[in-house]
Amino acid sequence: MKMLNVKYLIIFLFLISIIPNAHSETTVATLDTYWSLTGEITNEYPYSVFITIPEEIEYIEKDLKSSKNFMELTNGESDDDDDEESTDPVTFDITPKSELNGQEGFWIPPYTTANIKMYSTRVDVLTTKEDDDEEDDDEVVRTMGISGPAAYPKTKLIDLSEIIPASKKDKIGLDNFKLYVKGSIVKNDTDVLSILIPAPIVLKDYSTCDKFISKYSVNTWVDSYSDWVSDHNELSSYGSTMLDNTLVPVFDLGPGFYKTFDVPALVYTTSSNQELSFSYKMYWHDEEENTKDIWML
Repeated sequence: MKMLNVKYLIIFLFLISIIPNAHSETTVATLDTYWSLTGEITNEYPYSVFITIPEEIEYIEKDLKSSKNFMELTNGESDDDDDEESTDPVTFDITPKSELNGQEGFWIPPYTTANIKMYSTRVDVLTTKEDDDEEDDDEVVRTMGISGPAAYPKTKLIDLSEIIPASKKDKIGLDNFKLYVKGSIVKNDTDVLSILIPAPIVLKDYSTCDKFISKYSVNTWVDSYSDWVSDHNELSSYGSTMLDNTLVPVFDLGPGFYKTFDVPALVYTTSSNQELSFSYKMYWHDEEENTKDIWML
């Protein structure tokens, strides 16, 4: 399996080396995402409780590690702070709904479990970052450089305890949550797209993740964004015997590099204008002690 991964890395590095060097801001790809979240809320109080329904979902946007040899992409949102919050409108599906003191929500009778569902969509237009050190703004390429693969080193985190703060009460329990995500990536203003992109929406402290491959698609999934970056780094240490040195990226291993927030990722290179579809499902269970915490050492 290790040799197979190295084989794919070699092929990937070769393909990205033929991509033209890009400067200034270019729209590289469009990422369309739909997600739905289902689960159970249990009321263990001896009386009914009223749970309010959100109009928006608030994510925590997590930064992932990159390097100078990746062409880093942005979706136009602020890149200044880690753990930045962002929102999307959300639709809440539960029957019957009610209203209490002007707020929409639903009642849970004593010692009863309610099944809930919420869903949302979003579109991210991924563009290259402008080089702050670039003195010229006429968008003229004057060098013949090696251009690395594009990487979008961000993912949006759904924290159940934050979107359902009622669960912080001792007798309000959560269990059996499932996050289903499906989406597509479409190449835009480039002849060839070579990209590393993490799972765009992630359930905090998920226990398992099922990644799906459609009948006529190739498997573009890797289990770990962090491991894929580490494999690249490992390859670079002995890649001179297999590849020209200019094709092997040199990574910035800054402090805390190996304590990296980790998620599955999509890695692929294409010259096709057809969309790449993807889907996955993440699971969270109350009996899981939060030992995973998706922070990998």
